[in-house]
Amino acid sequence: MAIEAHVDDQDLAVHAANYHRFMLGLKWVGVCLAALLPSLILWFATPAGFFWALIVGVAIFAVGAYAMTHGLAHSSESDNPLSR
Repeated sequence: MAIEAHVDDQDLAVHAANYHRFMLGLKWVGVCLAALLPSLILWFATPAGFFWALIVGVAIFAVGAYAMTHGLAHSSESDNPLSR
């Protein structure tokens, strides 16, 4: 006995939108971690101190935010039927 799966276009559109939001959130988490980890390492594991760790963290976050707003955030917008 075969099981027939019924998937309509709206289900696929919702899935594509959710996938896009998840991937976008995951990229922002990566940017935040990329800024936080070197900052904590500089602050606690080197004599650089809090001030230099803060400068490095803000600089890394700024580069990541620039990348996210200028192309890196594109994952599946063209494939998403809801964005048309």
